[in-house]
Amino acid sequence: MSKTLQIGIIGGGMIAQAHMKNFANDSRTALRWLAEINPEARAKSAETFKIPHASGDYNDMLKDPELDAVVVCTPPVSHREIGVAALRAGKHVLMEKPLTVSPEDARALLAESLKHPTIKISGCSARHARYNPKFAFVKKMVDDGLLGQVYFVHHRALARQGRGGVEYNPNAKWFLDKTKAGGGPLYDWGVYDLSFHLGVLGEPELTKVDAFCVNGLDQVVTNAPVFTVEEHGGAFMTFSNGMKYFWERANNAHVEVPNQTTILGKKGGLRFGFCTWDSAEFEFFDVDNNGTGKARKQVLTCDMQGHKDDMLPLGQGFIAYLLNEGPAPMPLKLEVKNLEILHAVYKAANW
Repeated sequence: MSKTLQIGIIGGGMIAQAHMKNFANDSRTALRWLAEINPEARAKSAETFKIPHASGDYNDMLKDPELDAVVVCTPPVSHREIGVAALRAGKHVLMEKPLTVSPEDARALLAESLKHPTIKISGCSARHARYNPKFAFVKKMVDDGLLGQVYFVHHRALARQGRGGVEYNPNAKWFLDKTKAGGGPLYDWGVYDLSFHLGVLGEPELTKVDAFCVNGLDQVVTNAPVFTVEEHGGAFMTFSNGMKYFWERANNAHVEVPNQTTILGKKGGLRFGFCTWDSAEFEFFDVDNNGTGKARKQVLTCDMQGHKDDMLPLGQGFIAYLLNEGPAPMPLKLEVKNLEILHAVYKAANW
């Protein structure tokens, strides 16, 4: 690769803007290409970030021998096609989440990547999860045996009128179409939830799931041609190590429950909000005197001072990966595995 990594961005929306800011401000990278179908948005971003080459067709950038890597920021329905094309063109790939809209597409992307062993590809579900200092904090507690054998995880995050394509990023109506987005809050946030929770617990294998999904929870006009994603969904899952995981997400339910995770082990329990904007305090419950004394509760604090935001370490991690200085931010095999879990949830919910 060239001395300064030459980066191309495919898609010019909200998340693409954050990636462009990352790479524009890092001395190890230069933004060389932008592909965006909207000519006004394309021209504006190219001017703002001083990107020398811009096109409405991503294939134009893939022909450039000077381009090292691309970041795919288009709606999930296009990820397989673009990812395969980029790999075949010899470009390294950072694929936005969700990886694809189906396990079949995800497995096809993985299969193509295996044909190009020198080309690096990563997902993005480490963004709010594994690059978050809370991930290492919880994982160390689990690995050190402070919780003992973990037998149950409970996660809930229920919001009202926070739907993609309606209240959040209202111009992106594709959020409401399952064929384009892959799903609603279970899919949009599930990639982060599984990345965090299963990651700190050693990546157990799913063995059984029961689930529900529902939408149509108000009569707000969406101005969308279709509305086929869930607004509220949940699952009760069993994993290969016997652990049970009750997981629930909503972007429009008739109740508000803050983002909260409870991890219960035979020696202790932990309650916290895993997002970086949640409290840095963790409630740790155990029994003193090595389990022979009285029940106690301690408040532990994770040091978040050095964590500026969630996008920056993702970009830096991808750069390190390209420079052979670190691992993939989110290995593709793991992205595919978690995506298969999400689709198992939908299948169990008949959704």
